[in-house]
Amino acid sequence: MSESLNNKKLLFLVIPLAFVSCVSVEDTLTDQAMSQAGSNASEIEKVLNSYDGEKKEAAEYLVRGMLGQYSLTGPGLDSIEQLYKKLPQPNGRWQLDSLQLAEGKRYEIMPRNKVMDLKTLSADFLLQNISDFQHVSNLRSWNKNFERKELYETLLPYRIGDEPVTEWRDAYRKALDSISPEIDKATTSVEAARYISKAVGEIRYNIQLNIPHRSALALLDSPVGYCREECDRTLHAMRAFGIPGAIDAILVSPDNGTSHQWTVVLDNVDHIFRMFDNGKYPPTRDSLHYDGRRKGKVYRNMFMPDRDKLAKYRRMHDAPYELMNPRLKDVTAEYFGHNEAKVKVNVKSGTVFLGIFTPQGYKPIDMAIKVKRGIAIFQDIEPDLIYFPIIRNGSEYRTCGNPFLLESNGNVHDFIPDSYRKETVAMKRKMPFWLHLIRGMSSVVGIKTQTGSTPAGPWDDVDSITSVPSHNFYRIPVNLNKKNRYIRLLTSPMHDARIGEVLVSVDSLASQCVPLSLITDTPSEKKNKLVDRDILSWTLIDKDSVDLVFRINSDEYVSSIFIIPQNDDNYVVPGEEYELFYFDRDEWKSLGKKTAEGFDITYDVPANAVLWLRNLTKGKEEQIFICRDGRQLFNADLGVARLELNLNSF
Repeated sequence: MSESLNNKKLLFLVIPLAFVSCVSVEDTLTDQAMSQAGSNASEIEKVLNSYDGEKKEAAEYLVRGMLGQYSLTGPGLDSIEQLYKKLPQPNGRWQLDSLQLAEGKRYEIMPRNKVMDLKTLSADFLLQNISDFQHVSNLRSWNKNFERKELYETLLPYRIGDEPVTEWRDAYRKALDSISPEIDKATTSVEAARYISKAVGEIRYNIQLNIPHRSALALLDSPVGYCREECDRTLHAMRAFGIPGAIDAILVSPDNGTSHQWTVVLDNVDHIFRMFDNGKYPPTRDSLHYDGRRKGKVYRNMFMPDRDKLAKYRRMHDAPYELMNPRLKDVTAEYFGHNEAKVKVNVKSGTVFLGIFTPQGYKPIDMAIKVKRGIAIFQDIEPDLIYFPIIRNGSEYRTCGNPFLLESNGNVHDFIPDSYRKETVAMKRKMPFWLHLIRGMSSVVGIKTQTGSTPAGPWDDVDSITSVPSHNFYRIPVNLNKKNRYIRLLTSPMHDARIGEVLVSVDSLASQCVPLSLITDTPSEKKNKLVDRDILSWTLIDKDSVDLVFRINSDEYVSSIFIIPQNDDNYVVPGEEYELFYFDRDEWKSLGKKTAEGFDITYDVPANAVLWLRNLTKGKEEQIFICRDGRQLFNADLGVARLELNLNSF
């Protein structure tokens, strides 16, 4: 039985039918919690009987929210944490080496235990959690502006996901004690969250192992992971200091097909959740929804299940667990306002999903609220984004209508290709130029290139990069005979450079490259990465480092020097084979295969078509786009604000 199906069954077993009833919901849920506690019921009862007034209300909320909550534990996960404690490596990298990774992979598949909170947590632990919540919620002046139930949801929870339960609140206050004076002086929750965000900082990126949520204390000891761990760590810190917050997420990114999440702080001034991203976008009162990512649908992780959602989906048998999870609350309207899209589909009834394209198949991110007479109605979706109506097809999904876009004015635009009208599009990429690329591509701005006849010069200036390159192969035209065999790069004194590769070539397309070596006295790892012919490996060149001197190990004439910044290798490359598809009547139709003769590739395409460019030579990352005035427009480019942003980036 699949994990998703198991999760779905568990969901409806542990979240009682009281959620879909209107009669004494709170009392019934409390009784249900007592029943599920089993032999631990006396501990839960002790919690409920320890308070009166607001504290009792908090205790009851906590106990009701414990329904279905559990930790995933096991010796394999414990051993993985021991591996993380060995990081960083002596070279400063937060990645497991090959032996550690092999060991971690063995631990990764070891059995895990599902430990239910109601059956195991002690009264002492829960009472301490409630006492701490009461203390920090009363300590902070900004919390006086909130309803108690808002604070119960955003401050009271002792867990976030399926992590092992630990006593983490005091540990976080001690670890971040240096910012206590600033938080004490803060007058708003957003201001206080800004101090937390800066102090906690970015997680050390590591996705080598697939594991559940890590414990709050483990995240303090070893801050490795991805956006999930960064959000968990930040939210633990916020709650420890009495700052109400939550975690919002997208199930499938329209930009790259992956999931993503971020932290939000509840603003005490206007009761709006403000998103932020440590190290990138600090919490401010004008930060609401734009971080450069397209979202489609946004869900908030909740401690208390949403009974309306459970009532809506409990009879649906073909919906994925992620959409039915009552602890994921749809908050898309908080980001983009309320809207509605009425979409034509080729089914008369049944469940129609809101689909996002990925090269691996369509992924559902929402369900139509109604399907009748060939019309599916979707509510609260991000405008100016390409969606597909999809239905279940066994374990996968297939389209049941044309791709569409909800315009900002509320109109639905259907992408129906017009083969009688053609547009010419010159394509440079098969993926959007996403914001995370700017860091690497812009890092080479300021680099000066010189050539000479000896390792010590004299040097002739041949180029200075003054703007972000429009392609990852940044070409410098030169005319180097056999006497000029040395190249010197002078990095910008203003910022570090992230260089993936330096190439020299006889031609202008990097198809006749000649051997090159780095002779500057730098660590061998850096030497290898700069000239290893792997443009995905890259080297961080410090702004204060010595100049980089290269020797051309050939007598051949050289017409081009290429500087390749850190990038995703999703640009069109000469000599590689591509195939362009357009969507028409529930299938992708080929417009033919071509081998790129330059750093872009041109096709004539049907007007009003959704397009998909595939690299048949290498790579897996691809995304759909449309053509407008001869330009590629990915989802990341659609919408006025995003279009302006991307135009300014080049």
